[in-house]
Amino acid sequence: MTRNIKISILWLLTTCGFACHSICDFLPMFWGKNMAVVATDGNVDQGMIVSMMLISFFIPACGILCAMWETKVTKIINAVLATIIALFNILHATMELPSDIAGQYVIMPMLIVIGLLLAWNSVKYVKED
Repeated sequence: MTRNIKISILWLLTTCGFACHSICDFLPMFWGKNMAVVATDGNVDQGMIVSMMLISFFIPACGILCAMWETKVTKIINAVLATIIALFNILHATMELPSDIAGQYVIMPMLIVIGLLLAWNSVKYVKED
């Protein structure tokens, strides 16, 4: 399997992991747990929504697109994006855990492993030239 295919698969696993992370947070609502944040008025900060969209979709989509074209610039951009995601996964897990939701103890460490593999493969991909 070529390195750019491995990188694309790791980007897709990252996106799936983010989706599973979000779904896992919402599952208790289906068994009657109140999911509302107590100290809010119901208005959502649009900056937070945009930042989560950037982290969970835009950066992985750009990473996949960069892996499709094998130029030096796209390889470097992919490596930078992969490093950002790996660091985000580590920082997010340290902020999120401990959690009341047991599924996060599976998803968050797996996202860290996937992020580190993605960054490592992306840096090696840059050095292949």
